[in-house]
Amino acid sequence: MTMLSHATTAHDIPLVGTSDTGNLDQDAGADEVDEAHLMDHAYDGIREYDNPLPSWWSLVFAATVVFSFLYFAYYNIARWGHTPAESYQIALAGWQASYKGPGGPSVSEEMLAASVQNTEVVARGADVFTTRCVGCHAAEGRGQIGPNLTDLFQIHGSTRMDLYKTIVGGAPGTAMIAWGEVMKPAEIIAVASYVSSLRGKNLPGKEPQGQPVPALMR
Repeated sequence: MTMLSHATTAHDIPLVGTSDTGNLDQDAGADEVDEAHLMDHAYDGIREYDNPLPSWWSLVFAATVVFSFLYFAYYNIARWGHTPAESYQIALAGWQASYKGPGGPSVSEEMLAASVQNTEVVARGADVFTTRCVGCHAAEGRGQIGPNLTDLFQIHGSTRMDLYKTIVGGAPGTAMIAWGEVMKPAEIIAVASYVSSLRGKNLPGKEPQGQPVPALMR
């Protein structure tokens, strides 16, 4: 039997991972680093690379910062607007002022303070005041038989609740009757809110009566 032999040449050995000179140049180019964007800061042998954010992202971020400052100033510094919580309290006070269910509305200093911010309640109170109260307190609360309601003096107490209680129970020995026996609860709340909104306007009228009281915070 004749044995055939075959000499292995270089062409018979498979080449793995080889590339031509052009590919090597491309790989070298991909690994190149822009030295201008490398920062001095380094940690564990790794240098930080400065890769700025897109300009549109930076503009959006700047706009949110400006908006947040204006929002804070509008609601918390200038007090031109009502926060969601304040808007809720004002709306709730309006509902309570018109509540006609059993037990009547729940009246408190906070509720009356919120009612002053409810334009519908104050307008309703102004109508009640015009109908029931101008005979003694004159138009706009300037005072006549009764005291001037626009100055910083009060005969009975100093708070909104004191005004409310005076309207409900009257002032014995004076022309101020107990309106709680005449008016509906919603009317009393409305007129108490309107009267409390007058304090500090200092309209010319009857001289001050009672004790000095602070302005009512809104």
